[in-house]
Amino acid sequence: MEITPTEYDVIVIGTGITECIVAAACSRIGKTVLHLDVNRFYGEQWSSFTLSGLEKTKGADYTPQTSPLQYNHFLQDLSLQNVLQERQCELEKDLEPDNEQPARMADRLAKFERHKRRVNIDVTPKLCYSDGPMVDLLRSSNCSRYLEFKAVNRSLVHHEGELIQAPCNREQVFNSKHLKVLEKRLMMKFVSFALQTEEESEEWKQWEGQEESQLYKEFKLTDNLVKLVRASLVVTDKKNIPAHEALRSIKTYLKNVGIYGSMPYICPIYGAGELPQAFARFSAVFGSIYVLDMGVNELNFDEGGSFEGVTVQTGQKLSGKYCVVSPNYSASELQPQERGLLKVSHAVVLTEKSVKEKLKLEEKDDVSLINILPGCLQNKRRVWGCEYGPGSMLPAEDMYMLHVMTTVDQDTSSSPEGDLGHVVDHLTESKGTLYKIFFSTTMTDESVTRTPDLDKNVIQTSHPAYNSSYRECIAEARQVFSTLYPGEEFLPAAPNPEDIKWPDDEETEENTNEKTEENTNGKTEAIKNGKTEEVETEGGTDATPTPAAVESN
Repeated sequence: MEITPTEYDVIVIGTGITECIVAAACSRIGKTVLHLDVNRFYGEQWSSFTLSGLEKTKGADYTPQTSPLQYNHFLQDLSLQNVLQERQCELEKDLEPDNEQPARMADRLAKFERHKRRVNIDVTPKLCYSDGPMVDLLRSSNCSRYLEFKAVNRSLVHHEGELIQAPCNREQVFNSKHLKVLEKRLMMKFVSFALQTEEESEEWKQWEGQEESQLYKEFKLTDNLVKLVRASLVVTDKKNIPAHEALRSIKTYLKNVGIYGSMPYICPIYGAGELPQAFARFSAVFGSIYVLDMGVNELNFDEGGSFEGVTVQTGQKLSGKYCVVSPNYSASELQPQERGLLKVSHAVVLTEKSVKEKLKLEEKDDVSLINILPGCLQNKRRVWGCEYGPGSMLPAEDMYMLHVMTTVDQDTSSSPEGDLGHVVDHLTESKGTLYKIFFSTTMTDESVTRTPDLDKNVIQTSHPAYNSSYRECIAEARQVFSTLYPGEEFLPAAPNPEDIKWPDDEETEENTNEKTEENTNGKTEAIKNGKTEEVETEGGTDATPTPAAVESN
């Protein structure tokens, strides 16, 4: 396959969300963009796999290539366990041949196999604040037309040995059975202060330089309240963050409550992998060229050491002024991210029963955010994630999907199943479990900021931040774009299709106006003559009745 044209303003390698936003921003201002990806799908670490696609990925060979530019696959330690199939094998082995249980299990397994293509699994699950940076960018650029969203319905936290619904608004606080009357008053006083106090005020500034624990002590929050606040409103892995950061997190959370529901979050239907694809569609509309399943063997530099192009796996050389590279690539010319890297273990479980079944909640299609503080389930660090109902279009019909994750030490020898297996077993109680998936990825500590470095006209982006927000990747995309093209507007709104006027449309409109003017002039002359006349126009003959003719009729 030969790629044409061969010269571009920007060559982007990898289709993660940061790279797709940068490509969209560059193409929107008229720059020529070539977007390459060694994979056959969009998104890289931000992608969503079908279950059947993930099984194919498990069997694929992702041995690092020996070329100067090496690709390191983002899915590590991938383990798949078809629980339903294992149960069928056990039944067939232990029961009598005429027993009907294996046959019923076989029917369930056959139904599950048919639904595998309808199951979507996020590699990096994220949520959008209802009025946060991602929603703002989608609205301002008109990229939202490519997406649909679903509101997150509730926040679940592990509290005193069980999952409970965390109170997230005034009504839930006063209706909560897990808070005493005094605690409810203290909670409302505290969140009111966080919501109503402006960051420029003296009341806010007095907390700069102080720790989070001092803030809770000042407002006389009980240990019970502190756990709920840290699990549902602040949401951090650190033991004690600065007080003003905790206040900012709570304020952001509360400002987004009530926009699309009782929770401040929304999530893309069909999974987080839809977002990079949406920006890729936007970019393609403005002329970007996308080539998937196309690896890059080498970055080429001129005698002065500046980037001048790439050599793709077919041997073809392509020219470019700038290059933006995914963090999953490594080469001697690239400056890899060294600070703030985290190893993150993931567990995904498909079940027939929801983890919130004991809460007696009737909704089946909802999305629930889950947070488990350290030590609640013998977990060393915070475990968080989401449970998705079939309405989110991630699990198939009559299924639920639980996706949780936690950080582990980089040099640990434990497996993702060892890190999270006991957690998911406790949450699901192993009832109705259909399938288990374990894997690990590399992510970035959200507190570590990385400024894009345009060294040799090449910029390498960062791994996803370890949190539920898109704030960091959008900020990085803005920085990369402004580094490449300072002074240019970042992702201005795309015109609506009905507002676009093509040259042919303008000619047609001018001809129509001329015809209308001729017809109007001709009719006026006929009326002045006081009789019906045949008026010759460019479009044909027009018989115009005079007032006298109308009266005689």
